[in-house]
Amino acid sequence: GISDVALSMPAIVGREGVECTVPYELSKKEVEALQDSAKTLREVIDDSL
Repeated sequence: GISDVALSMPAIVGREGVECTVPYELSKKEVEALQDSAKTLREVIDDSL
């Protein structure tokens, strides 16, 4: 899993905010790319503190 990094996902937004999130499947390659991105973001955050 991914923790300690804020990521977002598609959502349906109404007048009162998020009504629901839009579920989707990621391929193995997409999951690996997302994990790499999260790792990079975590490193940038850590370096800036």
